[in-house]
Amino acid sequence: MYPPFFSSIRQCDRTVIENPLILESDSDQGPGRYRMDLKHLEQCAARADARILMLCSPHNPVGRVWTEDELRSVLAIARKHNLVVLSDEIHCDLTFEDGPRHTMLATLAEADDAVVTTVAPSKSFNMPGLGLSAVVISDVERRNALKTVFQTMHMPQCNPFSVAGFEAGYRDGGPWLDELQVYLQGNRDYVVEAVNRRLSGIQVSAPEATYLMWLDCRALGLTDAELKRFFVQEAGVGMNPGISFGEPGSGFMRLNIGCSRSVLTEVLDRIENALAARP
Repeated sequence: MYPPFFSSIRQCDRTVIENPLILESDSDQGPGRYRMDLKHLEQCAARADARILMLCSPHNPVGRVWTEDELRSVLAIARKHNLVVLSDEIHCDLTFEDGPRHTMLATLAEADDAVVTTVAPSKSFNMPGLGLSAVVISDVERRNALKTVFQTMHMPQCNPFSVAGFEAGYRDGGPWLDELQVYLQGNRDYVVEAVNRRLSGIQVSAPEATYLMWLDCRALGLTDAELKRFFVQEAGVGMNPGISFGEPGSGFMRLNIGCSRSVLTEVLDRIENALAARP
């Protein structure tokens, strides 16, 4: 899971209840496909101290676009155990033409479901530096309660340039986003083919969304510290260590493909050369 999900909970003196994904290794190419462990999620939700169900959709770092059936199951579990669902959908615009369409969780919710949706233009339009996002809450009472908390933190004091950028992206950025999605799909396919053919000991499956690739490096037989050291010091490539996304991420690395194809070519060449130089 995206690391701030863990830290933000703990910094609020709350307890993290982990519901790891299941990796189904049924693919000839790549490590396989992830799915939710709904049975275990039900057990987590039934705990007396469970209050909020945090969902990452599309998922960072594994790139899954959850199906409507999966999302309805999440809502049913939350409804049964009276949980608020905080749905982080910041990557919702970054799906691929050859894959499934993203479904906003709130569009499947029933009248009494407690769903809080968070979105932002930062991923879609490459403007994270503007530091502005949106929280969408249909329930007036819950929305006003959150507004009160935000006001005590002076969070509504938005930079006017951020507001202008937010509006411009969603109002006029459609054609740019269409072109971006085509380019990212090309990058994704290029990396999948190159990694699985050229990088011995590393595998990757094509994500259904996001501009992030989840590299399975477990066959290299390195510890997480050794893996990070290999990529940074020997290959000259900085990536996010999989272990930072939770214990199930051990042995993985997250590669950002939101860049020019020439940068990816250099990245893969560096890794290939470093692998060849290993004793």
